[in-house]
Amino acid sequence: MAELSKEVRKEIKFSEAAVEGLFAGLLAGLAMAAWLAVIALIRSETLSHLFSRFYPAQAATPLTGLLLHLAVSSVYGIVFGLVWYLGSSLQRLAPSAWQAAVLGAGYGVLLFLLAWYILLPASASPLRQLPIWQVGVAHLVYGLILGWLIRRSTS
Repeated sequence: MAELSKEVRKEIKFSEAAVEGLFAGLLAGLAMAAWLAVIALIRSETLSHLFSRFYPAQAATPLTGLLLHLAVSSVYGIVFGLVWYLGSSLQRLAPSAWQAAVLGAGYGVLLFLLAWYILLPASASPLRQLPIWQVGVAHLVYGLILGWLIRRSTS
């Protein structure tokens, strides 16, 4: 049976939920990039080469790739923040921390499937050259942190 925390969520506006999602998405995107950076360094890939993969053009700079990644992470964070707001406005109590992590992880897996099978092949992205498990775990990290941050900021 699903448990709900005893905390009552704080009342926020729709626009505040979007801003919370933007910042949570940005921070979760940084965590995702950090995970990929650690793995890249372990396999002896330079960070400039890794971050250049985030931009579909061949002549991408690492900074452009990283900024594009953070922008996309922020937009997906806004979407999650708004869905969270709409879902939590239907109930008085806030989801527990583990429920938020599970919801975030599910969102990360959904984004991974969307990216790996639709968006990255359509754009001929060099990110498809990374092992699937590394990109999958990166999206899981993103989702877990995003869920935790959104719950933290709204309860």
